[in-house]
Amino acid sequence: MAFLFESQPTTLTSAGAARHQARLVYAVLIIMTLYLAVIGSLNVFVFASYTLAALDYAGALGVFLALLYFHRSGQLLIASWLVVVIVIGVLLSFIHLAEGRNYSVIWVTILPPVAFFLLGRRAGAWLSGLVFVYVITFIYLQLPTWPPAQMTLGAWLNIVEVLLAQWFLFRLYERSRAEAFAELEHLSVTDKLTGLSNRSHLDLLLQQEIERHRRSGEPLTLVLCDLDHFKHINDEHGHLTGDKILQEFAGVLMRHMRSNDICGRWGGEEFLIICPDTAVDSAAAITNKLRAAINDTPFSNGLSVGLSFGIASLQHSQDQSDQLLRRADDALYDAKRRGRACAVIATSDGSFEPVSATTGTPL
Repeated sequence: MAFLFESQPTTLTSAGAARHQARLVYAVLIIMTLYLAVIGSLNVFVFASYTLAALDYAGALGVFLALLYFHRSGQLLIASWLVVVIVIGVLLSFIHLAEGRNYSVIWVTILPPVAFFLLGRRAGAWLSGLVFVYVITFIYLQLPTWPPAQMTLGAWLNIVEVLLAQWFLFRLYERSRAEAFAELEHLSVTDKLTGLSNRSHLDLLLQQEIERHRRSGEPLTLVLCDLDHFKHINDEHGHLTGDKILQEFAGVLMRHMRSNDICGRWGGEEFLIICPDTAVDSAAAITNKLRAAINDTPFSNGLSVGLSFGIASLQHSQDQSDQLLRRADDALYDAKRRGRACAVIATSDGSFEPVSATTGTPL
């Protein structure tokens, strides 16, 4: 038996969350089917308790049918309720058949995790509460007829089986929680369209590189890149084509950046490349490499893409990230002023130097 998120299963906020939850539902149904089948076999071959075995097998069949229904329909909420109702039916039937003896009541502890994880916090709470009240009342009425408690093999197996079920349950929960957290963390630092680092993550990474530069003294250079005439692409070919161009350019960046470079989407059609341990002339050479790669890349609708670059290096150990970014942005603006499709370096004295399109060195 297993579970889902504590949120309502009908409030999925993204395709990634839907895929994650669907995998968990499959895991829930498969584990429950196997678990009930194994317990049914124990009741047949160990205890010769055919009534209980029939109950377990019926539960396994019901869960398996819910699995088939979910696989064919994709109706998560209906499948979840089917599973919970089947679990409640099996648990209460077993407790009634055993008259609450032989530690059979311990099986009711399986319900809250299943109900909470499949139905969410609110429905799981009231449904588990109602079943608990029913079981407590049933046990209270059965107490006068109970013999002195004995630790029989059946009682011991009930305890062992429940502990194993809880172990599987929370092991799967912890794994799914870790996967969900990792997915959420990835989404928080990733630009949804391009898959590159987003601006907030770039800000953090840049600050980390500046601090590392202060410790090591190694150079640090930024390259701010802009796709030329991108508004024209959106206006003439539509925003979907523009998005596709951005995705394709992001792929070029990822394929042609050095392993220690950090690149991401700065905003709109602007991309930032952080070049650790890189002097300004080496960063200038990177821009030529990118322009050559862009020229060799077939973009959607046969469109050609031009690039303008602004390059700036950290000049003083006390410089802040906003100062470095401002110089790179000023250099990019100067590249636009020069007619685009070129790279410009912001020098230490506040002037600008264009980069040779053939040699990749400052002119």
